[in-house]
Amino acid sequence: MDADKVMQIQESLRKFWSEQSLDLGGAPASIDDLVAAMDSMTAVAVLIDIEEIVGMELPTGEVIRAGGYDSEDQFVEHLTACVQKYVEEHT
Repeated sequence: MDADKVMQIQESLRKFWSEQSLDLGGAPASIDDLVAAMDSMTAVAVLIDIEEIVGMELPTGEVIRAGGYDSEDQFVEHLTACVQKYVEEHT
């Protein structure tokens, strides 16, 4: 996959993260705040944008991490790597 598409994917993921996550600015306020910062069900929605960038449908189970993501960097790095791997294996 070319560097331009990788950059587009990462930009899209960072934008999605910032739109979906809440900055609590401190200690967890409730038990719900102790789980992943972004759950896997929420993360699935970003695939719509990523599929447009790569020009193919992506299987949720192969690119989204079960259990969600604890940080923006983890979200961006994991999804970028999984999408790259999937696209390279299927083109």
